[in-house]
Amino acid sequence: MQILTQDSSITLYNEHFREAYHNANDGALQETLHKHILPALSLQTNMPYLSVLDICFGLGFNTLCLLFAARLQNFSGKIAIHSPEIDERLLPRLLSFPYPKELKSQRVALESLVKTHYFKEANFEVVLHLGDAREILAGFVENWNPKRDFQKDSNLQTQREQRIPKMPFNVIFQDPFSPAKNRSLWTYEYFKNLYVLSAQNVVITTYSLHSGMLYSAYLAGFYAYRVKQKRVRDSVILTKTSEIPRLRLENVLEITPINLAHKIKANPNLWGLYDENKGV
Repeated sequence: MQILTQDSSITLYNEHFREAYHNANDGALQETLHKHILPALSLQTNMPYLSVLDICFGLGFNTLCLLFAARLQNFSGKIAIHSPEIDERLLPRLLSFPYPKELKSQRVALESLVKTHYFKEANFEVVLHLGDAREILAGFVENWNPKRDFQKDSNLQTQREQRIPKMPFNVIFQDPFSPAKNRSLWTYEYFKNLYVLSAQNVVITTYSLHSGMLYSAYLAGFYAYRVKQKRVRDSVILTKTSEIPRLRLENVLEITPINLAHKIKANPNLWGLYDENKGV
């Protein structure tokens, strides 16, 4: 079922998860740009290589918006995006989906991803991984060697064929269905895998302010920051450092640390999310 959102862009309702892909009040395009794409590009603007994990591909807004925005801003580095997607039947429908005009410009990338699950052009590369995201990430972890010099590794072509990320992720779009609907992509164990797979300067963007999720991310080693913006609801940035991210964006009003240690001490009933349902 199509849903017209606040900014006139369209999203879909997922019958399996019983939730829309985007928040209708924020707008599908505005939510994507202001909660994920622009903060990530702003914080990593000087990076020569963006290694991006997009959880999950869904309607493709995050991936396509990143390609659009990087081109618009003349981003000079290389971008490699890895994105899991469990619903293979959704992909052919995307070719007739009514994307906003900004994303229609990425039609070549979309068609390639739908047909071959891969896209490469100039400095951009996108790999679509079909299957359960947790299993896909576990496969990344199993094949991960943080001591490998990826710039000099003679097996890069083999890695490309195996579709294994070549570098730790320095950008992660944490954008699955909500913790209430898709718990397995918000647990402590899940965030521990993200910690292993991410660079020290990683920027994780998410729309969710769920207390249990924040607790789980904190236990996994991440610091949380609340981002207050114009026109869209508050969102969260997770990093590996206690230094407050400096977002130089017109839409951003304030960014403040979320003191999880204090929240945990003040609320003994606060629980994290775990794979084995130890928390609530």
